[in-house]
Amino acid sequence: MGRIEEDSRDQLLERVARRYFVDGMLQENIAAIEHLSRPSVSRLLTEARARGVVQFRIGPPVDRILELEAALLRRTPLDRCVVATGKPRALYGPSSRWGYVAARHVETQLRNVSIFGVASSRSLSSLAGSMAAGHRPELTVVDLLGCLPGGRSHEVPRYLDATALARDAAPRHLAGDRTHKAGRTSEDGPNTAQLIAARLGAAFVPVPAPFVYRSAASRDAALGSKAIRDALGIGPRCDLALVGVGSMQRFDGTGSYSPIPAKALKDLAAQGATGHLCGHFITADGVILDLPDYPALLGITVEGLRQIPQRIAAAAGRHKVASIAAAINANLITELVTDQPTAATLLTELQA
Repeated sequence: MGRIEEDSRDQLLERVARRYFVDGMLQENIAAIEHLSRPSVSRLLTEARARGVVQFRIGPPVDRILELEAALLRRTPLDRCVVATGKPRALYGPSSRWGYVAARHVETQLRNVSIFGVASSRSLSSLAGSMAAGHRPELTVVDLLGCLPGGRSHEVPRYLDATALARDAAPRHLAGDRTHKAGRTSEDGPNTAQLIAARLGAAFVPVPAPFVYRSAASRDAALGSKAIRDALGIGPRCDLALVGVGSMQRFDGTGSYSPIPAKALKDLAAQGATGHLCGHFITADGVILDLPDYPALLGITVEGLRQIPQRIAAAAGRHKVASIAAAINANLITELVTDQPTAATLLTELQA
């Protein structure tokens, strides 16, 4: 075979391999285009692999940016950083890439967890929707914030009695497996914690009360309920917490759209707040603002949150960069799951 024939065959190998492995064409269609038989196409594909025209590489998942993860770990005190790529969401169907990656990370962290606290928020809805269906009857998902239960009838988790669970001094030996009928779909739909419990096939302990109140007096009245106090008392004893991080653009609470008006957020920003987490407003250098009067919120305290050994924040969006940095500075989170644009901007801000 002369040089011209060799070059022609090499080009044919590359064309056939590209049509098959890159364009996804069927062998019979390639054969028709190249005027070959189907067995000839199969032999050419085998030769292409043998001669290195086609190369397979095994490496870390391509849905994460390991370089950014390592850089963030060097610049922060966080235990883990997970950064999702900015590739099209279509690869995982209706779920966003960030939500998919965040859900997979949370699932890996739940293997030895008995009590899982979730601070419901709209920002976690993509993660919750990407959780794989499971059967974890030994796991209990607990609301960390006041959030009225809702949900569809085919997606209702098993409820545990909060009072019985709160009496148990050892979280890994849960007691009082009494159930009650879950509510129908609420006006705002199911809260994130409830949805995650349903997806995991886990038990669920709600904090069946609103998160935001017009006054401290009305919030204190809700705390007069023993069931609510007991449910909130479980939060600090969680093995793992999942939280969102909010910017000063709006405050959606646990589902209701903007329960704290924009003017109030502007006033809080004037006091130095750059973001909020679990309803606690934080300055850029990590100071938690003391706001005794407004807003009146019902949820886990800062001290209670810090008692949880593993605290994962799932947040994405450049408008949340300052909020994420503040949460890190305040030692409110131990892990961060975010996306590539957010991580890159955060890293630039940390290096400034």
